[in-house]
Amino acid sequence: SKRIIKVDSKTENTDRKDYALLFATNEYENWSDLTNPIFDAKVIAKELTERYGFEVEIVQNASKSQMMGKLKQYAKKAYNPHDQLFVFFAGHGQYDEDFKEGYVVCNNSLVDDDGNTSYLPHSILRTIINNIPCQHTFLMMDVCFGGTFDQNLTKHRGGNRRTNVYQEISQQQFIARKLQFKTRKFVTSGGKEYVPDGKPGHHSPFARKILEALRNNGGNDNILTYTELLNYVERIQPSPHHGEFGDNEPGSDFLFIIKQ
Repeated sequence: SKRIIKVDSKTENTDRKDYALLFATNEYENWSDLTNPIFDAKVIAKELTERYGFEVEIVQNASKSQMMGKLKQYAKKAYNPHDQLFVFFAGHGQYDEDFKEGYVVCNNSLVDDDGNTSYLPHSILRTIINNIPCQHTFLMMDVCFGGTFDQNLTKHRGGNRRTNVYQEISQQQFIARKLQFKTRKFVTSGGKEYVPDGKPGHHSPFARKILEALRNNGGNDNILTYTELLNYVERIQPSPHHGEFGDNEPGSDFLFIIKQ
């Protein structure tokens, strides 16, 4: 839907669209199967579609080739300046202490893979997602060792916890200000450790908090920001990890906006 967005007192008529690409894997050829990833992804997708108006696609039980192929499709899309892309991974994760590299475990990944060639490396994922030409991208990972997506995991955690300084301006002005800088943000369900899948049919602990945040409808202004979402997950154990990557610009944000 078209929204009027004001930038520096100028008015522009902008087609703004929100996309969500969710990868969820329950079934593995070689690894133990999981219970909740697809269930979590479907419920998150429902909230994103019905509350926030996202155009959502779920990719289930994908091989490494299928994951790469789908990401390439999104890299070939044409995006408008205020479009946003939310990317979600749920399933097994792996970490190699020798290579100092984390991995997404795909449907067809091997268990004993000394060269790690059957996994999707975080370093490759960072590069691919950073180069998808959407100006505002947010990656969420509910996988073991997901925090190793951050190259600076051993350093202090950033995380801008400022209060909202734009409370007295209009919603459209707030959106315009927040979306003027390039966004490359991420949050993961843990750091360099295993994270729980959760009881069957009850969501993972991380997914439960994400759903709680989404179902709050963005608070009084009907906008859930990246920073506000972090406030929901910060008390989970193991502690989630978050930060920026790639070409993220200072002052950037990602917004979940209740559809009109």
